[in-house]
Amino acid sequence: MKRTLRNVLFWSALIQSSAFAQEVRPTLAISADTVSKSFRKIDKDYFKDYSKSTFDLLEGVEISGYYRFLTNYRVLDVAYPHLENNKKNIFVGDDSQMPQLMLNIRGFATTRTTFGTDLFIYTPLTGAGQSENVKGLNLGVSLYGNFTTDLGNFSVRTGGINWYAMSPFTFQTSKGYNRFSLFERNPWDPYTPTMKSRYNDFYASGSINQDQRWGNQAFQGIIFEGNKLPNDFSFSFLYGKTQLDAGLAAMPNTSYGGRLSKTYAKGKHFVTYNTFNNETYLDSLSNITAGFNMHTLEFTNNFANFKLYAEVGAGRRFTNAGSNKWGEAISIKLSSTLLDKFPTELHTYRVSSKVFNNSAIFINSSIQQTTDVNSTLTQPVLIAVSSAILPIGQLSNNRQGLEFNTQLNFGKLKTSIGYSNSMEIEALSSKITYGHAFNTLALSRFWRWNFPSNVGPYANLSKIYRSVYETVSVTDLDPVTGLPSNKKYFNTIEIHSKYKTSIANRDLYLFYLGSYNSVQYEFAPVVLFTEKALLRAYYHQVEAYYSLNSKLVWTNYVSYERIIGNYTTQVDVITKRPKNQTGISVATGLDIQLSKATGLYVRERWMNYKDSSFEKDKYKGFETTVELKIFF
Repeated sequence: MKRTLRNVLFWSALIQSSAFAQEVRPTLAISADTVSKSFRKIDKDYFKDYSKSTFDLLEGVEISGYYRFLTNYRVLDVAYPHLENNKKNIFVGDDSQMPQLMLNIRGFATTRTTFGTDLFIYTPLTGAGQSENVKGLNLGVSLYGNFTTDLGNFSVRTGGINWYAMSPFTFQTSKGYNRFSLFERNPWDPYTPTMKSRYNDFYASGSINQDQRWGNQAFQGIIFEGNKLPNDFSFSFLYGKTQLDAGLAAMPNTSYGGRLSKTYAKGKHFVTYNTFNNETYLDSLSNITAGFNMHTLEFTNNFANFKLYAEVGAGRRFTNAGSNKWGEAISIKLSSTLLDKFPTELHTYRVSSKVFNNSAIFINSSIQQTTDVNSTLTQPVLIAVSSAILPIGQLSNNRQGLEFNTQLNFGKLKTSIGYSNSMEIEALSSKITYGHAFNTLALSRFWRWNFPSNVGPYANLSKIYRSVYETVSVTDLDPVTGLPSNKKYFNTIEIHSKYKTSIANRDLYLFYLGSYNSVQYEFAPVVLFTEKALLRAYYHQVEAYYSLNSKLVWTNYVSYERIIGNYTTQVDVITKRPKNQTGISVATGLDIQLSKATGLYVRERWMNYKDSSFEKDKYKGFETTVELKIFF
């Protein structure tokens, strides 16, 4: 009976295999004895539990990552002209160009050598069909090696894109002072144990967990490091490319640098030499080159309850047609923990207009950089951002100033205060740029996918990553040079207050973020609130997060902004009046924990913005955003 059953199964399998075979398929010669032996094995092992077994070849591989679904529905009652025919818009996918599925793969060749890569799947759903279903490497494949010797510990990173930082003036991004809104979620927001953890951590420590990119720059090439060397020395060496200097373009471009550091007094102090340099070919014939050099000395000294940090150096921009003169870059910080409830920091800085480095914490406001796009067209890839209103902690070249930061803790109320007073070193720019903090992400979605400049109803808006900034011109220019007649002075005050209480035994977090800014032609000890200021910008943001239970948080947000220009700035051709902008935004939402590593986030925002002097500069409506994120 068993032999008959086996024969029936064999011939059934053979007929089924033939029926669904492809046209070109090799014929397999299988004997009845072979089939009989196979079925005897099945009889024995068919019901064996393999769920906890592993493949030997995969024992050295770790896979983690996330799936992220995001959709946005927007309805505008009043729209910018380019959206008049698209007032109702539903969008599935992330127009910040972040993937829906990310796989982080790490493999172990030995205990000292590993490799890593990110594989992504991205479906923008723009209507292009199958061709837009993108799958590939996100940061490329990187090889890591760590080796311990009698001389010291050495590590190598090569290939792919690695996130790395040296010193603020050489290779680093600005971290700021943790004064920002939590209401809008970021694509890189990590997993938290509970829904309220994100808000509780922000209240308790003034910062939140960020991914590996926070404060670091992207670098492709080789990074070689040595630590615990004799006499407490350490070093690093970088050779490759950065994203802002020709990126992955086929034309040759090279960035290189490194550091040599020594610690002393049992690691309490250090002194470091840093350098970062670039050389880029701007044409396909390799005749035109441009680049920059940056060299600094950095040190920290701790004494009593004070910490002194300084970075002093010089930098320049060069082309094969000639080199600019070297300019100074100076940053000195004195911080104190003399009173635990009042930590303070005093920062003074000066960055020459001749200093240029796209990979440092200061932005470029004085030197225009261009790169060749094709044989007939040259376009700016890093437009000088002019005289910008900046958050405290973000520096600019062609500027010197003083910053003061402190935190005052009184019971459950924690308030972080920042003060900045700065001025231009030379009068080089006839423009002022500023952001719109209250609707910056929603406004950036008015332009999907690309990062256009000089757009909007008056061609004065420029989109950058998840944000938009606006440009306004000053009118009192020297008739000969076309430059401003005076240098500009900048004042900023930032206040961030956080309060925690409870209602019905449930945690309630209340945050206020205020920013007061003015730009003028004369020194002022504090922010100006009169028409003596070329431009005044005031931002107010209030957030409330109520933890209904361990898996549900009710989120709320209200913001108000005012931007006012005086008659020394550009006026409208019809009204003859300068900028007079008012923006209001009210939003609510829910954070829902569906499982241990799965969250659902809903946001509903109503927005109303208008410039009473420029008739076309207005929009009004609402947007709904739904995000599902699963970590594994």
